[in-house]
Amino acid sequence: MRLARWLHERQITSLGACTDTEWRAYARERLHQVSRDTAAIICVRLANLWAFDQLSARPSGITRPPWETEGVDDFLPATGAAAGGENATEPLDPLVLGPLLIWAIRFVDDFADDILAAWTERRRLIAVAAATKAAPTGWAALEEWLLPMARAGHPLPASSEKREIQVATTYIAALTGSNRGQVSRFVKQHGLAEIAAARPGPCPLRVPITGKVNGKPWREHVDFNEAAELMRHLGTAATIIVLYLTGMRPQEVQGLRSGCCPDPEPAAGSEGRHLIHSRHYKNVTDDDGNHISAGEVRQVPWVAITPVVHAIRVLERMVPDGELLLSTAHHEFRSRHGHAGALRQDTLTLRIESSADTHNTTAQPAEALT
Repeated sequence: MRLARWLHERQITSLGACTDTEWRAYARERLHQVSRDTAAIICVRLANLWAFDQLSARPSGITRPPWETEGVDDFLPATGAAAGGENATEPLDPLVLGPLLIWAIRFVDDFADDILAAWTERRRLIAVAAATKAAPTGWAALEEWLLPMARAGHPLPASSEKREIQVATTYIAALTGSNRGQVSRFVKQHGLAEIAAARPGPCPLRVPITGKVNGKPWREHVDFNEAAELMRHLGTAATIIVLYLTGMRPQEVQGLRSGCCPDPEPAAGSEGRHLIHSRHYKNVTDDDGNHISAGEVRQVPWVAITPVVHAIRVLERMVPDGELLLSTAHHEFRSRHGHAGALRQDTLTLRIESSADTHNTTAQPAEALT
């Protein structure tokens, strides 16, 4: 892809037009931006591109790279030369990252139990509503509970998940023991949709709130409609902790699975250390220099400090045993598409930005992130 973008910038639109001249110009520019070992790997990959073209049923006619005939040494940076490929990205300012990390730890240590309990309760209510069949008792319960609430001018349990305020059908059905179809008919018969739109009310989940901010409960209740969003923020908080406090590359964190950080066996006179067993991917090649996309198990495991262990334990409560800790299938809380693999880096970036906004709302103004 780097080669393709480089050619495109020079208005070269076909690999067949990549001649010896372009190969040498690209090598001068690209290979001297990285270390000698990385440059050698790049040369192997580009040579593989040419070799694959030779085997293709419809070859594009790409020219053989000159290092295939002249030897690769003359195209690589000098031995011992400073690597130009070191990470040159400016580190995040501690004044920015510090508050984000602090609130990520608070989410994991102080709020995780409340959020996970609320998510369990939300799923239970959804299951109850889906399994309940229509019966006269359900209609009677709606007349006894929902209708007096509307007539008294109280807000009605509402949802805005579909960008418009609607009666919270599933929530009401589960609480009253009625069928969702009954709720819909009841709402239509008594004109409750308009009332809910004018007076939308909360859908509190009946789970205790144990987390606190400045000695006070961090919220009065967790709402049925916000449980999925809070779960997403909780997963993001745990990911931030693992990424920042281990030194692991994002790919390695994305490859972690439940059970990767077992409790240590008690040793004589000490408690032992928690170790994270992971796979690494950068510069993992076979004997021919080809990149191994599956990576390999890191010979030396990472040492996990207490906040990281807590974060991993929270992620393990969010996914099944043996599953990827950041499994897309189990971190999409509003819908279940069954996508394979871990959350993508661009997805994690968006979630971190969204979590920062949530932490600003949760924190006191003086503690807000900027």
